[in-house]
Amino acid sequence: MGTSTKNFATIAFFVLTTTGIPLFSQTPALEQETMMNRYKSKELTQLEFKDLAIAWRDLIDSVGYPEVPYDSITTKVEYEFVKTLDGIPRDIIVNRVSEWTAISYGITNSILTHQGNTGSRLIFNGSSEILFPDLFFVWKNSWKGYVETELQNSGACYFTMVFTIKDEKLKSQVMNISYEYTDNLSEQSVSRTLNSCFPISNNEQDEWKAIIAIVNETRANLETQMNSLIDYIKDYENDYSW
Repeated sequence: MGTSTKNFATIAFFVLTTTGIPLFSQTPALEQETMMNRYKSKELTQLEFKDLAIAWRDLIDSVGYPEVPYDSITTKVEYEFVKTLDGIPRDIIVNRVSEWTAISYGITNSILTHQGNTGSRLIFNGSSEILFPDLFFVWKNSWKGYVETELQNSGACYFTMVFTIKDEKLKSQVMNISYEYTDNLSEQSVSRTLNSCFPISNNEQDEWKAIIAIVNETRANLETQMNSLIDYIKDYENDYSW
């Protein structure tokens, strides 16, 4: 590698690492590594790599990098929530989880339940609506040319939830997350998994912001749902106090 190439790589690395994101953070580090590897493999020219690195830095400075439990070894995203429910017996937790899935998702007969001596497990497939910005360029006129336009889009988020109850603890795992939505510009149906969103910088540049929004919205939705479930379980006495 020549001196000018080394200097360019050093500058690009500085651009990538001055986003306020620690290098030891697994997923942001993977993004940086991916862009660098695309440059080293000559998939990107120096100019393309520089423009990509600057665009990535500007976006992360603007909206931040999503908090996501991404494992770069398995290349999978799986959420896990663990809650201690003091004083609530296992059988009540199991029943309340079943009731909550019926109320929240209309699921009554497709829950896989396993009861063991030490714990219980409930598994079901569900879906919810997800909102995110859709960015594209629209032709305005010969003076303005193409103008970046952002519209709110919505789609369906599909997932598998696994609830494990042991003693007075509930572990909730959410996996196999995928999405279906209609692209505003092409009006075509899009299907993608959450796992396929990573590394984010490997996607088309005009998709970055939407992907970050989808990931953030997914996490927020799941946290809201888990809080709702915990509140429902804890409220079991009030439901029968009339």
